[in-house]
Parts: sequence; structure tokens; C-alpha cells
Amino acid sequence: MKYLLLAYAKLADWDAMDVTSPEFQAACEFYADLTAELTATGELVTTEGLAHPSLTRTVRPGDGAPTVVDGPYAESKEVLASFAILDCASHDRVMAIAARITEAVGDAIEVRPIMAGAPGADEPGA
Repeated sequence: MKYLLLAYAKLADWDAMDVTSPEFQAACEFYADLTAELTATGELVTTEGLAHPSLTRTVRPGDGAPTVVDGPYAESKEVLASFAILDCASHDRVMAIAARITEAVGDAIEVRPIMAGAPGADEPGA
């Protein structure tokens, strides 16, 4: 089953990020190792970091036509920093991977089953 992992970071941390710091380098090394591991097991479908949230635009319904507004969908102190799509054999496996990420880099990880193949996805209202 495929899962979408959404990694959230604090905006203040993102703005203060020092790419030369040992903490940033350790996070990059962790993600590189995890990517290699999940590629080798065939569980990684794709993963990408996202650009700074100030570059985000949201298209909202408007009066007669959609409007484009600056910024992410919701006001928050946390911002969506990256995503990954994994194809794991079980819910327990994907949750273990998400826990490893949280422990290693401190990001909150939202795990969402992808609709195709999700339990109940073919039922009305799903």
C-alpha cells in the first residue's frame, strides 16, 4: 500500500537554518542514508524537499473565477518542508519509518494512506 509522508518544520527554524551547521549536515546524512535504504528495499516511490513557504501560492474559489493568493493553505507556525511517497507492506512498517525520521531530525511527520488501495477507498463516501 502506498503512503504519503508529509514532513513539517517550524518556520522560525527554517528561516534560521544554517546549511553549514553540524545539525543540518547530520539531517542531510540521515535523509541520504534513509533514501538509499528505502530505494534498496523498493519502498521509496519518490521524495522531495520543498522550496521556502514564501514562494507558495494557493488557488481559492473566487467570485466568478478562482483567485491566487500568496502563502500556504493555512496559517501555521509549522510549514510543509518535504514529502515522500512510500510503498510499504504494512501500516506498522510505514509508522516505524516515520518514527525514525521524527527521532532523527525532529520533524513532525504526517502519514496519509493514498486512496488507491486504502481500506474502504472503494466504498461510497470514501
